[in-house]
Order: sequence, then structure tokens, then C-alpha cells
Amino acid sequence: TALVSVPVALTLGIGAAMGRGGRLDGALNFITLSLVAVPEFLVATLAVLIFAVNLGWLSALSYGSDVTSPWQFMRTYALPVMTLCCVIVAQMARMTRAAVIDQLDSPYVEMARLKGVSPVRIVLRHALPNAIGPIVNAVALSLSYLLGGVVIVETIFNYPGIASLMVDAVTNRDMALVQGCTMLFCAAYLGLVLMADLCAILSNPRLRTQ
Repeated sequence: TALVSVPVALTLGIGAAMGRGGRLDGALNFITLSLVAVPEFLVATLAVLIFAVNLGWLSALSYGSDVTSPWQFMRTYALPVMTLCCVIVAQMARMTRAAVIDQLDSPYVEMARLKGVSPVRIVLRHALPNAIGPIVNAVALSLSYLLGGVVIVETIFNYPGIASLMVDAVTNRDMALVQGCTMLFCAAYLGLVLMADLCAILSNPRLRTQ
């Protein structure tokens, strides 16, 4: 999910920032706001009804299917990945857009414009390197959101992961197993935050000297 959502979100966010105030920016703002407002269980339910039940293109279950080819693998896991990506792509794209726009309004970017530097070069060579810190933090926070969304997705698509194990433990009142699963989720969240902080420090020379 992260391999799909992060590149898509960064591309959409940077593209919206470059076309700020245009039709593409307005359309992306509307779509991302709509996706952020929709809960995962509703996205998963609608996806199953449309793509699995009505159209029959994809598999409604991500476990127990006979996966014998790359196409069958994509068909089986497309719905869970799409469900998780819908919300976190919208979140990351909006935060990426805000971080890049904040840098595009900086004095050094205005100086680059006055020197005749192209918009693409301004974003890639000037704005984006300085926006890496906020973008990495946004990516880490959005990926940590997967820890909650994966519980719903594994339950709906019948995938035997850690999240569904925790749901079964709650149903059976197995407190030791619930605590163990919770500790794993907490460790994953702390790891993401730590990696984001390290990337922010490495990308900003001012933070490295403090």
C-alpha cells in the first residue's frame, strides 16, 4: 500500500501546488476533501459492491483465493490496497501541496522567478528540497493512519493479519493478545515518527548543526 500511495500522493500534491488556483488544483482539492471525509468501511463496502459483486472484475476476498499468476495476485489484492490508498493518498497529497506552496511563497523562490528560472526547475531544485522535512512528516503521519484503517480492511476482506487477530482477541476477551497487538502497533507508529524526524534532520542543514 505504501509503495503505491506515496508516489501517487507526492505527484498529485506537487502537481496541485504547481497549478495553484487552476482547474486541476480545484478538482484535486474537491476530490481529496471528499475522500478524507469518507470512512474506510464505506469505501471498502462500495468497492466490493461495484467491482466485485456488480462488475465481477475483482475478488471480494483477499485470502483463500487461488493466486497462481501476477494478474491473479493483482486482482485479489486490488480492493484492499485501493481502499487503504484512497484515504491516505488524499491526506498526503493535501499536506504535500501545503508544504510546497509554503516554500513557493518564500523570498528565495521569488528571486528565482525574477531571474527567469522555469517553474519546474523552481519546484524541483529549490522548493521541493526545502519542503522534504514537512513532507516526510506528513507521509509518516499518513502511513501511521494505516494502522487503524487496516483493522477495518482486514475484517471486511477476510485477511488473516495482525489487525484481524486483534479483533478476534477482543471478541474472545484475550487481554494478553490484545496488549501484544497494541504494542506492535505502537512500536510501528514510533518507528515511523522516528524515521520522519531523522529524515527531517538530515534534509535540513540548520537542524544538523543544532
